[in-house]
Amino acid sequence: MNKNIFICIVLSSITFFLYSETPADDRKAFTKDQINSMDGGNLCPKEFKNKYHHHLVLIDTTSPLSGPQVNLIKRLILSDESLKLMKPIDKLTIMRLWNVAPAANRPIFSKCRPRSGDPSSPYAIDNSNKWIETDTDLSIPFNKLFIGGVQKAMLEISDNAGKIAPGSPIMGQLKEISRLPDLDFTKNSGYESRTLTLVSDLAQNSERLPFYELCPGKKSCPTWEKFKNKKQYKKWAKNALPKFDKGIDVNLLFLNENFDPQMDKGVLEFWIDFLEDSGITNIEFDNETAYQ
Repeated sequence: MNKNIFICIVLSSITFFLYSETPADDRKAFTKDQINSMDGGNLCPKEFKNKYHHHLVLIDTTSPLSGPQVNLIKRLILSDESLKLMKPIDKLTIMRLWNVAPAANRPIFSKCRPRSGDPSSPYAIDNSNKWIETDTDLSIPFNKLFIGGVQKAMLEISDNAGKIAPGSPIMGQLKEISRLPDLDFTKNSGYESRTLTLVSDLAQNSERLPFYELCPGKKSCPTWEKFKNKKQYKKWAKNALPKFDKGIDVNLLFLNENFDPQMDKGVLEFWIDFLEDSGITNIEFDNETAYQ
């Protein structure tokens, strides 16, 4: 039966970008020539000594995403308005979970937010220094490379939204994010703060950790405690825990319409316990609301 689904996500996109501790206007005003803006550069300072905040958004596309879901991810998490409210030099990374081994998966976008040159910005640091630069010097990399780069990443996700992957290794991807130094998100990456936003139906499904297959239909899912201690999964479940710590904040956007529409199967509880077992203490979540 087809449903007309209206998705209401009450997440505040603004708060995702206001975590870093050092105020924006206390930071160095890097010029265009002082950031990596050439040849696909990451727009971070060439001398990246002070690392403030890194926000990594992992979007699960192993199950098809509807058009409204893609649009709302963009509007509520990655809108142009929220990107403008990011503090200069904070870093944004977008990854999609899809049909590729977690260890081989790469971000589709990963750049620092450059100064914007926008006189209406809430940050004085965004304004140009008239003695050495123009507004255009700053606005071109901000609009074309940063805002435009996020838009391109979301278009890539939209173009692949209807494809189905053979599995959904959410746990494996989280572990690789937590330990691969080239993703710049480990506890040793040097940032004042880090935020992970996971957009997913949370239907973990792999050969060794088939959580999704254990609760088909309306059947309740096992708790994390029961799952991790079951003999056939115990070794793999313990090894799947990400190497995060208390220094990371996690936002879950639970696309519950795909797997647990009534939110009565214990899926969300399973994942909160999993994340807490990984050392994470600051976890916030939201979900979909559907109207037929």
